Amino acid sequence: MNEVSILSVIATHVEFCQGIKGPLFRLTRTPQSIKAHLLFIAPLFEQANQTRHHITRSAINAYYQEFETIIFDHYGTGDSAGDLNEVDLALWQQDIVKQISVIRTRSAKPIYLSVPLSAILLLTEQVLSDVKGIFLLQPEFNGKRFIQQFKRLALIAKPIVKGNAGENYPVDKTNIEIAGYHMQAQLLTDIAEQNFVQLSSFVGECYWFEWLNKDETLNPKKVQQQQNLEHQCSTFQSYLVADMKFWQTSSLTLSANYLEQEKMLFSQLEGTLNFTSSQVTI
Repeated sequence: MNEVSILSVIATHVEFCQGIKGPLFRLTRTPQSIKAHLLFIAPLFEQANQTRHHITRSAINAYYQEFETIIFDHYGTGDSAGDLNEVDLALWQQDIVKQISVIRTRSAKPIYLSVPLSAILLLTEQVLSDVKGIFLLQPEFNGKRFIQQFKRLALIAKPIVKGNAGENYPVDKTNIEIAGYHMQAQLLTDIAEQNFVQLSSFVGECYWFEWLNKDETLNPKKVQQQQNLEHQCSTFQSYLVADMKFWQTSSLTLSANYLEQEKMLFSQLEGTLNFTSSQVTI
């Protein structure tokens, strides 16, 4: 079956749903029988563009394992309403809470989150309070480090002043521009202050995918975080992906090894959810 015919049989609903501040673009793929819901949280700034094609492929794979998949654009990004310079971190976080709440109002099925790269910096205890499990894809837990990497993209053409978090940013009053992205300086300050601790209270299922090149080793802080999650979560599984880091390539590339492992995980979860449903029925 070729790509066109695969996509043609997928029940897809495209809409603009109401977010906290304005309409958000949302794409939902709904199988005939729903075992669970999988909400994709887009990572920040350029990473959203670099991962969009891969998120689409993951959503299709999950659909065929009877997961309803939901993809949406954060306010001020993609096809959603608003401009990035109208956004603050709390708004994005509350929009995620609302997406989960909307799913919960129409379904009692389990909810999972797919959280690639910097998307983890958007999670809160409130976001995690009503989800059964999370998929972590090369998570970046340190907001300050992420912002420092993001700043390397910028061509500094404006005067530099000190930001609230002690970082140097190109600024124009309260607004900044980095690599063509115009935003409030406070947004980067808030992201830089995200040194992720919310997972310390998460006791659901956690599936962690980490891309490592041949000579790479896992960051010691990530090793510690994995050990913590292994002890506290009801289920913890880690996966090493022997593939190129698709979000760093100059062309749209699929990570075949990751997609293969992810498919196996979807199948495993579908079987578990089937078993749980039969227990409830009995």
